Amino acid sequence: MKLLKKKRKASVIENTLVMFINLVLVCAFLVIIFGAFSGISDKWGMRQVAREYMLIMETEGYLKPADQAALKAELEGYGLYNISFSGTTTSEVNYGDRIYLCISGTYDDNILSFAGAISKYTTHPSTITIKRQTTAKQ
Repeated sequence: MKLLKKKRKASVIENTLVMFINLVLVCAFLVIIFGAFSGISDKWGMRQVAREYMLIMETEGYLKPADQAALKAELEGYGLYNISFSGTTTSEVNYGDRIYLCISGTYDDNILSFAGAISKYTTHPSTITIKRQTTAKQ
């Protein structure tokens, strides 16, 4: 009975092996978490850019061609492509009239997929649509 209760001390190699396995698991977990949040961060950034340009449109009364080019460049910086502004107010309106900002495009989500013991990132294109409306205040 005493032999079953007696616990032997772990060797340095056993302790090192346990620490190494823990380190690998923590690193794998962090890679998965950061990969998942990068897409969320990009989409949040796109919505913030749309909000900023909506405020500009309130002041101007419409989306100017120069502002549209700058907006497109900023959205491309976040990874959006095939960008369309159909439905957006592009001609000046009167004070108090409704103005619309409609953005649609394609974004490649990076998804971690598992195939047996191998995992890899695959791109999954998804359509993003951002629609905002307000009144002109120029």
